[in-house]
Amino acid sequence: MNPDLASQLRDIHTAPALPWWPPAPGWWVLALLLLTVLVWLGRRALARYRVRQRRKQMLGWVDHLNVTIDPSREPQAYLSTLNRIFKLVALRAFPGQHCAAMAGQDWADFLAAEMKNLKSADSLGVFASGPYDPAPSFDPEVMAELTRHWIRQHG
Repeated sequence: MNPDLASQLRDIHTAPALPWWPPAPGWWVLALLLLTVLVWLGRRALARYRVRQRRKQMLGWVDHLNVTIDPSREPQAYLSTLNRIFKLVALRAFPGQHCAAMAGQDWADFLAAEMKNLKSADSLGVFASGPYDPAPSFDPEVMAELTRHWIRQHG
């Protein structure tokens, strides 16, 4: 063996450590997928939060109405305000049904058809002529509960 050749040999060396940045393409795809899912979940949670807040606000309107307007003294104002709440909810819940143009018996029939599973939905017929009738007959508790149900169902 030649001593000159052995002196020229070097020790075994290891490969350099792999850098942690930039990550492999699979990690980029996974990060993009995770980001997409998080954005989708965030938007969905925000939409649900807004719906809950809107319903809470509208239910507050009904409670405020029961405090501010006495249905026995001002039945037309009471029915008119309830009708306005029903309209606002319907405009948002049924955008293609032209709810804004409905009035009178058509409007009462529409409401009764949408709330057909309730026994007290027949009371909604008071919206056909009640706001214009000098002495409409209706039960304010039933009407307020129907309004609350309408808001919870469609609001």
